[in-house]
Amino acid sequence: MIELAEAIALVEATARPLPPRRQRLLDACGRRLAEPGVADADSPPWDRAMMDGFAVCDADFAGDPPPGRVALDVIVDLAAGDVAGLSIHPGTAARIMTGAPLPPGADAVVPIERALDGTASAHGGSCVVLQEAAYRPGQHVARQGTAFRAGAAVLPAGARLDPAAVGLAAEAGATHVVAEPRVRVAILTTGSELVPFQEQPAHGQTRNSNGPLLAAAVQSLAAEPIPLGIAADRPEAIRAAIAQGLAADVLVLSGGVSTGDLDLVPGTLAACGVEQVFHKVKLKPGKPVWFGILRRPAAGPTLVFGLPGNPASSLVCFELFVRPAIQILAGRSPEDWHLPRERAVLVAAAKAAADRPVFLPCRLRQSGAVLEAEPLPWTGSADLLGMAAGSVIAGAVPGLIALPAGAGRVEAGSEVEVVVRG
Repeated sequence: MIELAEAIALVEATARPLPPRRQRLLDACGRRLAEPGVADADSPPWDRAMMDGFAVCDADFAGDPPPGRVALDVIVDLAAGDVAGLSIHPGTAARIMTGAPLPPGADAVVPIERALDGTASAHGGSCVVLQEAAYRPGQHVARQGTAFRAGAAVLPAGARLDPAAVGLAAEAGATHVVAEPRVRVAILTTGSELVPFQEQPAHGQTRNSNGPLLAAAVQSLAAEPIPLGIAADRPEAIRAAIAQGLAADVLVLSGGVSTGDLDLVPGTLAACGVEQVFHKVKLKPGKPVWFGILRRPAAGPTLVFGLPGNPASSLVCFELFVRPAIQILAGRSPEDWHLPRERAVLVAAAKAAADRPVFLPCRLRQSGAVLEAEPLPWTGSADLLGMAAGSVIAGAVPGLIALPAGAGRVEAGSEVEVVVRG
């Protein structure tokens, strides 16, 4: 059994940032580009109307000052997406909608608000009278390529793909980009007593809460959870599921890592070629946690975490060990690897363990300049209700009180270290 700080340091030393990956544009949202985003076409791709109105020729409004009123024959109607089959020439106009391509021969758009009542045309069509005293040549037209030209780098390498950047990349024709990787995390829960959480358990069975818990924790880090379901406590079932999970960047198992007869995970991982880095940490809850690595020179390594089956233990171990590994693989900076730690004042007494650090669920509230930590009722490592209780009160933030080994009973009013989960 090793110290907590040593275990965390071993995880940090083992994890290495993944290389950039080509990925679908929407999957890369929130990540930084590793290569520039290059446009495959001009934008706008053609001259287009910027307002609803009439596409006209500059020649009909020439003069200083421009004529107050101009009567024009309307020879075609163009909605967005329509392509004109007729050309505009002096004395004619096209009724046009915002976004429609400007027809050949047209120079500008007169807004619909400048149109007076239309009349019948001598040619059997319609005529419109436009009053545009402040006419400007080329007005209300977005010219082809004025936003960017084909071949232009519209997004530089290093740009973060926020919603606006995703939209710009889509406008430039990008369906895929080369960006920081989305870490793929396979999740496997073990235990013959488990059934999917959507099912009603029979007597002796338990819903699989750890699978959704760990998938949600992975998603909160903008990584990709790959649920592998449940493996019964049989070597062949666990080995088959592990073999599938080892194709991911990270494999997280829950259950089967202690020392009982059915704790088959460590031995099965060894049989699959996974090298153990540590097993068991001075920690409460989470003592049986296991960590190792599958080294594959051609495909890149897979980091493997065996978390205890009790859900509170799984959550604490995820936050302490799996979170920094995922953040490092994703290329995040060190300040993002771990949940923030603060100093807080206890509002009620809390009790430490004699032999190892303990992490107790709490609610955190700001009271003036003081951060207060309220210990929550908690019955142990199987108690998710106590862990979740920190999230259900308005104005409070869930946290963990981090008490060192041997601290004994810590009284109300004492200052303690807390891990901020909210």
